[in-house]
Amino acid sequence: MFIAEVISKGKHGKSYTSTLLRESYRVGATVKSRTLAVLTHLPAHVLAAVRRAIAQPADSLSQVADGSHGSLRLRQAESFGALWAVDQVAQRLGIKKALGVTWEAELSYWQALARVLRPGTSLLAMVRLATTCAAAALLGWQRAFNEDDLYANGAWLEGRHAVVERRLWEARPTPLKDQLFLYDVTSSYLEGDYNALAAWGYNRDRKEGKKQVVVGLLTDSQGEPVSIQVYRGNTSDLKTFAQQVQKVKKELGCQGVTLVGDRGMIRTDQKEVAQKAEFHFITALTKPQIEKLLAAQVLQMEFFEEQVHEVVSEDGRRFVLRRNPARQEELKRTRQQKHQALEDALKKANTYLDEHPRAKVATQRRKLAARLESFQVESWLKLHVCKQRLVLKVNDQALQAEAQLDGCYAVETDLKASQANTQTVHDRYKDLAYVERDFRTLKSGHLEFRPWFVCTEDNTQAHALTSMLALKVRRHLERAWWSLDLTVEEGLRELEKLCVMELVHPQTGEIVARQVPEPNALQKQLLDALKLDLPARVPEARVRVGTRKKINKVRKTLEK
Repeated sequence: MFIAEVISKGKHGKSYTSTLLRESYRVGATVKSRTLAVLTHLPAHVLAAVRRAIAQPADSLSQVADGSHGSLRLRQAESFGALWAVDQVAQRLGIKKALGVTWEAELSYWQALARVLRPGTSLLAMVRLATTCAAAALLGWQRAFNEDDLYANGAWLEGRHAVVERRLWEARPTPLKDQLFLYDVTSSYLEGDYNALAAWGYNRDRKEGKKQVVVGLLTDSQGEPVSIQVYRGNTSDLKTFAQQVQKVKKELGCQGVTLVGDRGMIRTDQKEVAQKAEFHFITALTKPQIEKLLAAQVLQMEFFEEQVHEVVSEDGRRFVLRRNPARQEELKRTRQQKHQALEDALKKANTYLDEHPRAKVATQRRKLAARLESFQVESWLKLHVCKQRLVLKVNDQALQAEAQLDGCYAVETDLKASQANTQTVHDRYKDLAYVERDFRTLKSGHLEFRPWFVCTEDNTQAHALTSMLALKVRRHLERAWWSLDLTVEEGLRELEKLCVMELVHPQTGEIVARQVPEPNALQKQLLDALKLDLPARVPEARVRVGTRKKINKVRKTLEK
């Protein structure tokens, strides 16, 4: 570190002297220097203190501050580590490049990064987050913005939705010959009615009295997100499939594709759509479909074993059969628990009848019958009245028929045996667990894209897209930190402790230099796992970001 005086000439031959704090570094055999701070406007006694500190062996701002004998102070500035790491990962994944270089692209990029750093946050909270970390300095913002700008940005991002997804698909590191896609949908309930896509529908979150939206997620064979789309809350799963086929064929330009969906996603019409696009499919049969094929003797019960077994029907359809013993035992145990719970309720009802002679048997029977219906055991467990007492009887034949297909499933595909063998077809169907895991991360895991703080259709779609971009970053962090025995959330909180250090003049408040401190042992492990090296310094922000709303004006006053 050294002080250099640079003389430059201006108009009319006038000379100007600039005093700069610089450090030298080596690139191969070449020695170069970079400017750390401009000291031209510092008072003479402060500049003299800096010279004395640098004249001593010193390699950090703390030593310069100590050597200045109180003329300079060292203070902690904005949080830096977590944002910088997330930004580097997002650039490595091609997210920043896919969004573009416009100001609107920078706003969209910030929304994706902010969702990784602060899940479940509103647009207002994203602006407040930018004021507490070095976002403006690291991302090089040239303009300030507030939450209204982020909200208006949703329409721009939705207009670029297909372009962003296509660019990310083309930039993926895995070979393009991998043309297997996993697709599933989920629902997400809304707190309130003010959303353009909100509607009543089948609520997978089991939130009665709540409108919802339906979200479709398309991933590659490893669960890496490829595309996301939001539909009205009353949209059937089946109706979303054709749009995904067209997206894969036209927007992503893929051929020879195999689409994998669960038993509620790909049925007769959807198979025809896939085949018309010259795609293949892998799906599963519903229980009624399996029972129908068993009755027609296309399938036999002895084929459902722990090891996969393939059956080819006369019309050429391939079925891969398996019985999961763990699932079979789980269903058996569940029935036993339901039976025991009903026996306990029966005993309680009969005791009540014995202790209350005027009590009506019909009333107790009606209550217990309602429990049987809610437990869905009426097919094999019957409720009778015998001499003013309630009795439960098990129909063994019906129970055996009910348990016949426990743990059994059948996977169907139109792929030829030369394209995929029996085990491969089975394994690709089970890969749908990757999509389910992505949905858990999006909904109730790290990213928490609910509640939906937006109302218009464009902003709803944009919110889902930024959540998908954040999911890509989060997946990368999880893979890199898997061996460190800590969660992504813990890793980000640790890196947030890494803050920019500033050397300031206490009287004038002028910043002399900014530097990144040495990371502690755990922070270094986190960065090494990501193969990242911290920069020596962070530039000062060119703009100050602020919210339109002031918290003291909107929050309730404390009661005295």
